[in-house]
Amino acid sequence: MQLRQATELTPEDTGDRLVDIVVATSRLNRLAGVLGGIDLPHAVMRALGTLDEYGPLRISEFARLDRCSQPAATALIGRLTDAGLATRTKDPDDSRAVVVELTPAGRDRLADARDHLGNSLAARLPDLDPALLTRLSRDLNDLAEAFKAAGA
Repeated sequence: MQLRQATELTPEDTGDRLVDIVVATSRLNRLAGVLGGIDLPHAVMRALGTLDEYGPLRISEFARLDRCSQPAATALIGRLTDAGLATRTKDPDDSRAVVVELTPAGRDRLADARDHLGNSLAARLPDLDPALLTRLSRDLNDLAEAFKAAGA
């Protein structure tokens, strides 16, 4: 039996590797949340990150990206606006709809939480190879951008 080289994956093999990556990143994300000592709930961090990445969003679009129901998205956005981390304004294209956007305080809070997370995790693995981290970061960002470009 001849082994295929890593560059000769079947579509099924590729799918398996992509699932492995998604599962590993999900596990890493959960573990980082536990070890990172961030005082924000995971849902709030996720919401702030989504608004940071995508910019102003209708609540329905936020719900789709966050993979939650519209009522759950409305409640989460309500928590963010009550805390001064986001604003809700009428959609200029449809006065019945609402657009949600990070406030400067929301951006600052997200940046502070990410800094704290990075520092907490780095302190746990002080001897981790910086070149490995650079490669992993670049490769994961490239993969995410490839999915975005493919319309995922």
